Amino acid sequence: MKQKMKKMKTILAALVFSATAALAQNGQKFTFSGQLSDVNDSLEIWAVTVGENDFGKFAEIPCEKGKFSFTTDIAKAKSIQFFIPLAQQRAKGNRMLVRGLATAIPGEHLNVEGKLEDFTFGGSKIYQDYNEVNRIFTAANKRNMKFYETYVAAIKADSTKKDEAMETMNKAYEASEAQTAAELMQFVRANGNNEVVALALNSLNVDSIPAALKLISADVKNGRMGVFIENAEQRYKTKVMKDEAKKKVAAGKEAPDFTLNDINGKPFSLSSLRGKYVVLDFWGSWCGWCIKGMPDMKKYYEKYRGKFEIVGIDCNDTEAKWKDAVKKHELPWIHVKSEKADATPQKYAVEGYPTKVILNPDGTIYKVIVGEDPQFYKELDSLFGK
Repeated sequence: MKQKMKKMKTILAALVFSATAALAQNGQKFTFSGQLSDVNDSLEIWAVTVGENDFGKFAEIPCEKGKFSFTTDIAKAKSIQFFIPLAQQRAKGNRMLVRGLATAIPGEHLNVEGKLEDFTFGGSKIYQDYNEVNRIFTAANKRNMKFYETYVAAIKADSTKKDEAMETMNKAYEASEAQTAAELMQFVRANGNNEVVALALNSLNVDSIPAALKLISADVKNGRMGVFIENAEQRYKTKVMKDEAKKKVAAGKEAPDFTLNDINGKPFSLSSLRGKYVVLDFWGSWCGWCIKGMPDMKKYYEKYRGKFEIVGIDCNDTEAKWKDAVKKHELPWIHVKSEKADATPQKYAVEGYPTKVILNPDGTIYKVIVGEDPQFYKELDSLFGK
């Protein structure tokens, strides 16, 4: 269950962020308006500009009984998340962030109607056309939530059948994903000459991308949405690279070497630690679970001081936020920063954060652990607590 939910989160994260490529326009107006029944007096917007690591609070919009309108200048497309301020959500008892997701496109008007997690797109034609894609995903999310609720009910009724219930849920998820991919491919097939297909393409199951690309017209590929097409192509290339990496990143295999700049701007090579046990920690200042695990990491680094080294590999971050996080949390080990060009996370088939890779002194892989999992510390105790 844990791995399945991590996979789903990774896929969702990938769909949301990869769907937002840059549309190089200079200071064009973007208007965001709507009526959301589960919003009261304010709405927060967080955003990330494509090709940059600037995710953060973008605006806070005043609302009147859920009705709002906001206009600003943007030079590039942004992936946006909009939600009720966190303090209000906590007061309502929400355990998970209830949010809406969309793409802000320079020169366009986005209008949303409904609820945060179930709304229709309106405004500019491109958003109206995208509404069919949104319908497909909304239906998929509802299906998947029912599968999860059925699983929870099943194990509450009979905890001895947990594995059976999980298998049933996983099969249902897989069938749902296949249905979503088929519906999206049908949309692409019917809209190959419409630029909205570029947004749909970036929401498509990665394995379907090569076939979908053949259905898109040259005008769309060479038009203003062309960068979205490139984004989809890169998603597929990254997936192929990860699949190849998975074959190599396994216990007993030699760990891929890398040379990255450390926190002082000097080149650091993994091979320089040959002869020592090493933990590679793929993390980011933006990753809540990564930060949550740092106190235990520090305890174990001190507990077995001198018996192993940690190399923190910062990913998908700005240099300033990376350095601030290292300083704020007083992380005493080696720190390097991965950039897109070096593709270090892909070489290690990283699919979620944090990912910890324990290396033997001979440079081979001992264990790969995804997520903030207590098993990581059990492995350290097994290695060094003798």
